[in-house]
Amino acid sequence: MKSKNLLRRDFIKKSAVGVTGLMFSRSLAAQVNMTQTLSSANSKSRVIHVHSDKVIDESGKINQALLQKMLDEAMLALTWKKSVAEAWQHYFTPYDIIGMKLNLNGFMYLQGTDFLTNYPVLTKVILNRLSKAGIPEQNAIIWDRSDQELTDLGYEIQKNKGALRIMGTVEQRRARGNGYSTETFSIGDKTTHVSNIITKHCTALINIPILKTHRNAGVTGSLKNHYGSIDNPYEFHSPSCVNPGIPEINSIPVIRNKQRLVICNGLIGLFDGGPRWQKEAMWAEGSLILGVDPVAVDTIMFDIIDKKRNEKNMESIAPRVKHLQLSEKLGLGTCDRDMIDLEKVEI
Repeated sequence: MKSKNLLRRDFIKKSAVGVTGLMFSRSLAAQVNMTQTLSSANSKSRVIHVHSDKVIDESGKINQALLQKMLDEAMLALTWKKSVAEAWQHYFTPYDIIGMKLNLNGFMYLQGTDFLTNYPVLTKVILNRLSKAGIPEQNAIIWDRSDQELTDLGYEIQKNKGALRIMGTVEQRRARGNGYSTETFSIGDKTTHVSNIITKHCTALINIPILKTHRNAGVTGSLKNHYGSIDNPYEFHSPSCVNPGIPEINSIPVIRNKQRLVICNGLIGLFDGGPRWQKEAMWAEGSLILGVDPVAVDTIMFDIIDKKRNEKNMESIAPRVKHLQLSEKLGLGTCDRDMIDLEKVEI
Protein backbone atom coordinates (compact mmCIF):
# COMPACT_ATOMS: atom_id res chain seq x y z
CA MET A 1 0.00 0.00 0.00
CA LYS A 2 2.82 2.42 0.81
CA SER A 3 4.89 1.65 -2.31
CA LYS A 4 4.45 4.69 -4.59
CA ASN A 5 5.78 5.84 -7.93
CA LEU A 6 8.82 7.88 -6.84
CA LEU A 7 8.83 10.07 -9.91
CA ARG A 8 5.22 11.03 -9.31
CA ARG A 9 5.95 11.72 -5.63
CA ASP A 10 8.91 13.93 -6.55
CA PHE A 11 6.74 15.84 -9.00
CA ILE A 12 4.08 16.50 -6.40
CA LYS A 13 6.66 17.64 -3.85
CA LYS A 14 8.35 19.98 -6.32
CA SER A 15 4.97 21.40 -7.37
CA ALA A 16 4.21 22.25 -3.75
CA VAL A 17 7.41 24.21 -3.14
CA GLY A 18 6.16 27.34 -4.82
CA VAL A 19 3.09 27.61 -2.57
CA THR A 20 4.60 26.73 0.80
CA GLY A 21 4.91 30.35 1.77
CA LEU A 22 1.18 30.85 1.21
CA MET A 23 0.01 28.07 3.54
CA PHE A 24 -1.82 30.45 5.83
CA SER A 25 -3.88 32.05 3.09
CA ARG A 26 -7.24 30.33 3.27
CA SER A 27 -8.49 31.15 -0.21
CA LEU A 28 -5.17 30.44 -1.90
CA ALA A 29 -4.79 27.14 -0.03
CA ALA A 30 -8.12 25.98 -1.42
CA GLN A 31 -7.28 27.11 -4.96
CA VAL A 32 -3.84 25.51 -4.90
CA ASN A 33 -5.08 22.11 -3.77
CA MET A 34 -7.94 22.08 -6.29
CA THR A 35 -5.50 23.13 -9.03
CA GLN A 36 -3.15 20.27 -8.18
CA THR A 37 -6.01 17.85 -8.76
CA LEU A 38 -8.01 19.36 -11.58
CA SER A 39 -5.98 21.83 -13.64
CA SER A 40 -4.02 19.66 -16.04
CA ALA A 41 -5.68 17.61 -18.73
CA ASN A 42 -2.73 15.20 -18.48
CA SER A 43 -2.95 14.66 -14.70
CA LYS A 44 -5.19 12.16 -13.03
CA SER A 45 -7.61 12.78 -10.18
CA ARG A 46 -6.50 10.74 -7.19
CA VAL A 47 -9.15 8.80 -5.26
CA ILE A 48 -8.54 6.49 -2.29
CA HIS A 49 -10.97 3.66 -1.53
CA VAL A 50 -10.17 2.12 1.85
CA HIS A 51 -12.19 -0.89 3.00
CA SER A 52 -12.47 -3.20 5.99
CA ASP A 53 -14.80 -6.12 6.61
CA LYS A 54 -14.48 -5.53 10.35
CA VAL A 55 -15.25 -1.82 10.76
CA ILE A 56 -19.03 -2.34 10.89
CA ASP A 57 -21.09 -5.40 11.75
CA GLU A 58 -24.45 -6.42 10.33
CA SER A 59 -26.31 -4.67 13.17
CA GLY A 60 -24.64 -1.35 12.38
CA LYS A 61 -22.11 -1.14 15.24
CA ILE A 62 -18.91 0.72 14.32
CA ASN A 63 -15.38 -0.20 15.43
CA GLN A 64 -14.16 3.35 16.10
CA ALA A 65 -10.48 2.49 16.48
CA LEU A 66 -10.48 0.65 13.16
CA LEU A 67 -12.36 3.50 11.48
CA GLN A 68 -9.69 5.90 12.75
CA LYS A 69 -6.99 3.70 11.22
CA MET A 70 -8.89 3.59 7.92
CA LEU A 71 -9.14 7.38 7.79
CA ASP A 72 -5.46 7.76 8.66
CA GLU A 73 -4.36 5.35 5.94
CA ALA A 74 -6.62 7.04 3.40
CA MET A 75 -5.28 10.52 4.16
CA LEU A 76 -1.66 9.34 3.96
CA ALA A 77 -2.34 7.62 0.64
CA LEU A 78 -4.18 10.63 -0.76
CA THR A 79 -1.51 13.18 0.08
CA TRP A 80 1.70 11.08 0.18
CA LYS A 81 2.62 12.86 3.40
CA LYS A 82 4.81 11.25 6.07
CA SER A 83 2.45 11.90 8.98
CA VAL A 84 -1.30 12.12 9.48
CA ALA A 85 -0.99 15.66 10.84
CA GLU A 86 0.85 16.77 7.70
CA ALA A 87 -1.84 15.15 5.56
CA TRP A 88 -4.58 17.24 7.16
CA GLN A 89 -2.39 20.36 7.10
CA HIS A 90 -2.12 19.90 3.34
CA TYR A 91 -5.75 21.04 3.06
CA PHE A 92 -6.48 23.06 6.19
CA THR A 93 -4.80 25.59 8.50
CA PRO A 94 -5.48 26.48 12.16
CA TYR A 95 -7.08 29.67 10.86
CA ASP A 96 -9.81 27.86 8.94
CA ILE A 97 -13.40 27.44 10.04
CA ILE A 98 -14.27 24.07 8.58
CA GLY A 99 -17.84 23.16 7.68
CA MET A 100 -18.50 19.41 7.63
CA LYS A 101 -21.49 18.97 5.30
CA LEU A 102 -23.38 15.74 6.03
CA ASN A 103 -26.25 14.07 4.15
CA LEU A 104 -28.83 12.95 6.72
CA ASN A 105 -31.94 12.83 4.55
CA GLY A 106 -34.04 9.71 5.14
CA PHE A 107 -32.35 8.39 8.29
CA MET A 108 -35.59 8.72 10.25
CA TYR A 109 -36.53 5.31 8.85
CA LEU A 110 -33.65 3.68 10.78
CA GLN A 111 -34.67 4.89 14.24
CA GLY A 112 -33.91 2.36 16.98
CA THR A 113 -30.95 0.80 15.15
CA ASP A 114 -27.18 1.13 15.52
CA PHE A 115 -26.96 2.25 11.90
CA LEU A 116 -27.69 5.78 13.14
CA THR A 117 -24.23 5.91 14.77
CA ASN A 118 -22.29 5.83 11.48
CA TYR A 119 -22.12 9.60 10.96
CA PRO A 120 -21.48 10.60 14.61
CA VAL A 121 -18.58 8.14 14.86
CA LEU A 122 -17.13 9.28 11.54
CA THR A 123 -17.30 12.97 12.42
CA LYS A 124 -15.72 12.17 15.78
CA VAL A 125 -12.65 10.58 14.19
CA ILE A 126 -12.37 13.46 11.69
CA LEU A 127 -12.45 16.00 14.54
CA ASN A 128 -9.80 13.98 16.36
CA ARG A 129 -7.42 14.20 13.43
CA LEU A 130 -8.10 17.87 12.79
CA SER A 131 -7.15 18.45 16.42
CA LYS A 132 -3.91 16.50 15.95
CA ALA A 133 -3.17 18.81 13.02
CA GLY A 134 -3.52 21.88 15.22
CA ILE A 135 -7.08 22.74 14.25
CA PRO A 136 -9.20 23.03 17.41
CA GLU A 137 -12.68 21.59 17.68
CA GLN A 138 -14.21 25.04 17.99
CA ASN A 139 -13.05 25.71 14.42
CA ALA A 140 -15.47 23.10 13.07
CA ILE A 141 -19.16 23.17 12.20
CA ILE A 142 -21.05 19.92 11.70
CA TRP A 143 -24.10 20.76 9.66
CA ASP A 144 -26.85 19.78 7.29
CA ARG A 145 -30.16 21.19 6.14
CA SER A 146 -32.02 21.06 9.45
CA ASP A 147 -31.54 20.72 13.20
CA GLN A 148 -34.10 17.91 13.22
CA GLU A 149 -32.07 15.74 10.87
CA LEU A 150 -29.04 16.17 13.12
CA THR A 151 -30.88 15.37 16.35
CA ASP A 152 -32.40 12.28 14.69
CA LEU A 153 -28.86 10.86 14.60
CA GLY A 154 -28.08 11.81 18.18
CA TYR A 155 -26.23 15.07 17.61
CA GLU A 156 -26.78 17.79 20.20
CA ILE A 157 -27.43 21.18 18.62
CA GLN A 158 -24.86 23.80 19.64
CA LYS A 159 -24.74 27.14 17.81
CA ASN A 160 -22.55 29.32 20.03
CA LYS A 161 -19.06 30.30 18.92
CA GLY A 162 -16.12 29.16 21.02
CA ALA A 163 -17.12 25.50 20.86
CA LEU A 164 -17.85 22.86 18.26
CA ARG A 165 -20.96 24.04 16.43
CA ILE A 166 -23.62 21.56 15.32
CA MET A 167 -26.55 23.12 13.49
CA GLY A 168 -28.87 23.11 10.53
CA THR A 169 -29.66 25.88 8.09
CA VAL A 170 -33.47 25.70 8.09
CA GLU A 171 -33.87 26.42 11.80
CA GLN A 172 -31.54 29.38 11.47
CA ARG A 173 -33.93 30.79 8.90
CA ARG A 174 -36.94 30.27 11.13
CA ALA A 175 -35.24 31.78 14.15
CA ARG A 176 -33.47 34.74 12.59
CA GLY A 177 -34.71 35.07 9.03
CA ASN A 178 -31.18 34.81 7.64
CA GLY A 179 -30.40 31.14 7.19
CA TYR A 180 -29.63 31.62 3.50
CA SER A 181 -27.65 34.23 1.59
CA THR A 182 -29.25 37.49 0.57
CA GLU A 183 -27.21 37.15 -2.62
CA THR A 184 -29.05 35.40 -5.44
CA PHE A 185 -27.14 32.88 -7.53
CA SER A 186 -28.11 31.97 -11.09
CA ILE A 187 -28.69 28.28 -11.84
CA GLY A 188 -29.38 28.10 -15.55
CA ASP A 189 -32.71 29.86 -16.04
CA LYS A 190 -33.45 29.63 -12.31
CA THR A 191 -31.99 31.13 -9.13
CA THR A 192 -31.13 29.98 -5.62
CA HIS A 193 -29.71 31.10 -2.27
CA VAL A 194 -26.86 29.34 -0.45
CA SER A 195 -26.73 28.43 3.24
CA ASN A 196 -25.03 31.10 5.32
CA ILE A 197 -23.10 28.32 7.01
CA ILE A 198 -21.12 28.30 3.76
CA THR A 199 -21.28 31.96 2.82
CA LYS A 200 -20.70 33.55 6.24
CA HIS A 201 -19.43 31.02 8.78
CA CYS A 202 -16.97 28.73 6.93
CA THR A 203 -13.69 29.30 5.19
CA ALA A 204 -13.42 25.66 4.08
CA LEU A 205 -15.69 22.68 3.47
CA ILE A 206 -15.37 18.94 3.92
CA ASN A 207 -18.10 17.31 1.86
CA ILE A 208 -19.20 14.07 3.59
CA PRO A 209 -21.77 12.32 1.38
CA ILE A 210 -23.12 8.85 1.97
CA LEU A 211 -23.29 5.85 -0.35
CA LYS A 212 -26.85 5.51 -1.65
CA THR A 213 -29.11 5.62 -4.65
CA HIS A 214 -31.44 8.43 -5.63
CA ARG A 215 -34.65 7.99 -7.59
CA ASN A 216 -33.85 10.83 -9.99
CA ALA A 217 -30.07 11.29 -10.04
CA GLY A 218 -29.27 7.59 -9.71
CA VAL A 219 -26.64 8.14 -7.03
CA THR A 220 -26.47 10.55 -4.11
CA GLY A 221 -22.84 11.62 -3.93
CA SER A 222 -20.82 14.67 -3.05
CA LEU A 223 -22.25 16.66 -5.96
CA LYS A 224 -25.86 15.90 -5.08
CA ASN A 225 -25.07 16.59 -1.40
CA HIS A 226 -25.11 20.33 -2.13
CA TYR A 227 -28.85 20.18 -2.70
CA GLY A 228 -28.81 20.45 1.09
CA SER A 229 -26.82 23.67 0.78
CA ILE A 230 -29.48 25.68 -1.08
CA ASP A 231 -32.97 26.91 -0.20
CA ASN A 232 -34.96 25.48 -3.15
CA PRO A 233 -33.62 22.01 -4.04
CA TYR A 234 -37.12 20.88 -5.06
CA GLU A 235 -36.81 23.05 -8.19
CA PHE A 236 -33.85 21.04 -9.48
CA HIS A 237 -34.95 17.41 -9.27
CA SER A 238 -36.47 16.69 -12.66
CA PRO A 239 -35.34 15.28 -14.96
CA SER A 240 -32.36 13.41 -13.48
CA CYS A 241 -31.41 16.49 -11.40
CA VAL A 242 -29.95 18.22 -14.45
CA ASN A 243 -30.94 20.90 -16.96
CA PRO A 244 -30.30 22.79 -14.73
CA GLY A 245 -29.35 21.07 -11.49
CA ILE A 246 -26.41 19.32 -9.89
CA PRO A 247 -23.62 20.58 -12.19
CA GLU A 248 -24.70 24.21 -12.03
CA ILE A 249 -25.22 24.19 -8.25
CA ASN A 250 -21.70 22.85 -7.75
CA SER A 251 -20.38 25.59 -10.03
CA ILE A 252 -21.53 28.31 -7.62
CA PRO A 253 -18.19 29.96 -6.73
CA VAL A 254 -18.70 30.05 -2.97
CA ILE A 255 -19.40 26.30 -2.95
CA ARG A 256 -16.75 25.32 -5.46
CA ASN A 257 -13.96 27.44 -4.00
CA LYS A 258 -14.47 26.53 -0.34
CA GLN A 259 -14.73 22.77 -0.81
CA ARG A 260 -11.31 21.23 -0.20
CA LEU A 261 -11.92 17.56 0.56
CA VAL A 262 -14.52 14.86 -0.03
CA ILE A 263 -14.83 12.00 2.44
CA CYS A 264 -17.56 9.60 1.36
CA ASN A 265 -19.21 7.80 4.26
CA GLY A 266 -19.35 4.33 2.76
CA LEU A 267 -19.77 2.51 6.05
CA ILE A 268 -23.26 1.56 4.97
CA GLY A 269 -24.79 1.59 1.53
CA LEU A 270 -28.25 1.71 -0.02
CA PHE A 271 -28.54 -0.02 -3.38
CA ASP A 272 -32.20 0.80 -4.08
CA GLY A 273 -35.04 3.10 -3.06
CA GLY A 274 -33.03 6.19 -2.12
CA PRO A 275 -33.08 8.79 -0.74
CA ARG A 276 -35.09 7.02 2.01
CA TRP A 277 -33.13 4.44 3.95
CA GLN A 278 -34.72 0.99 3.89
CA LYS A 279 -33.33 -1.98 5.78
CA GLU A 280 -34.16 -4.42 3.00
CA ALA A 281 -32.01 -2.46 0.51
CA MET A 282 -29.06 -1.75 2.83
CA TRP A 283 -25.73 -3.43 3.26
CA ALA A 284 -22.70 -2.99 5.52
CA GLU A 285 -20.09 -1.80 2.99
CA GLY A 286 -17.30 -0.79 5.40
CA SER A 287 -15.63 1.77 3.13
CA LEU A 288 -14.37 5.33 2.99
CA ILE A 289 -13.76 7.01 -0.38
CA LEU A 290 -11.57 10.13 -0.33
CA GLY A 291 -10.52 12.67 -2.91
CA VAL A 292 -10.44 16.32 -3.89
CA ASP A 293 -12.21 15.86 -7.23
CA PRO A 294 -15.94 15.44 -6.41
CA VAL A 295 -16.78 14.05 -9.87
CA ALA A 296 -14.12 11.36 -9.57
CA VAL A 297 -15.22 10.40 -6.05
CA ASP A 298 -18.85 10.20 -7.16
CA THR A 299 -17.85 8.05 -10.11
CA ILE A 300 -16.27 5.51 -7.77
CA MET A 301 -19.37 5.67 -5.55
CA PHE A 302 -21.51 4.96 -8.61
CA ASP A 303 -19.34 1.94 -9.47
CA ILE A 304 -19.71 0.49 -5.96
CA ILE A 305 -23.49 0.85 -5.98
CA ASP A 306 -23.88 -0.51 -9.49
CA LYS A 307 -21.71 -3.51 -8.61
CA LYS A 308 -23.97 -4.26 -5.65
CA ARG A 309 -27.05 -3.95 -7.85
CA ASN A 310 -25.49 -6.36 -10.34
CA GLU A 311 -24.91 -8.84 -7.52
CA LYS A 312 -28.63 -8.52 -6.74
CA ASN A 313 -29.53 -9.05 -10.43
CA MET A 314 -30.90 -5.52 -10.66
CA GLU A 315 -30.66 -3.16 -13.62
CA SER A 316 -27.92 -0.56 -13.73
CA ILE A 317 -28.59 2.96 -12.49
CA ALA A 318 -26.41 4.33 -15.31
CA PRO A 319 -29.33 5.69 -17.39
CA ARG A 320 -30.28 7.98 -14.50
CA VAL A 321 -26.74 9.18 -13.76
CA LYS A 322 -26.46 12.07 -16.21
CA HIS A 323 -24.86 14.66 -13.96
CA LEU A 324 -21.35 13.20 -13.89
CA GLN A 325 -20.55 13.86 -17.55
CA LEU A 326 -22.25 17.27 -17.42
CA SER A 327 -20.21 18.17 -14.32
CA GLU A 328 -17.06 17.12 -16.15
CA LYS A 329 -17.98 19.42 -19.04
CA LEU A 330 -18.25 22.32 -16.59
CA GLY A 331 -14.73 21.61 -15.34
CA LEU A 332 -15.75 20.29 -11.92
CA GLY A 333 -13.69 17.12 -12.25
CA THR A 334 -13.48 13.92 -14.26
CA CYS A 335 -15.67 10.85 -14.63
CA ASP A 336 -13.28 9.26 -17.14
CA ARG A 337 -11.99 6.20 -15.32
CA ASP A 338 -8.77 6.33 -17.35
CA MET A 339 -8.17 9.74 -15.76
CA ILE A 340 -8.88 8.60 -12.19
CA ASP A 341 -5.90 7.41 -10.17
CA LEU A 342 -7.77 4.98 -7.91
CA GLU A 343 -5.90 3.30 -5.07
CA LYS A 344 -7.66 0.58 -3.11
CA VAL A 345 -6.54 -0.10 0.45
CA GLU A 346 -7.69 -3.13 2.41
CA ILE A 347 -7.39 -3.12 6.19
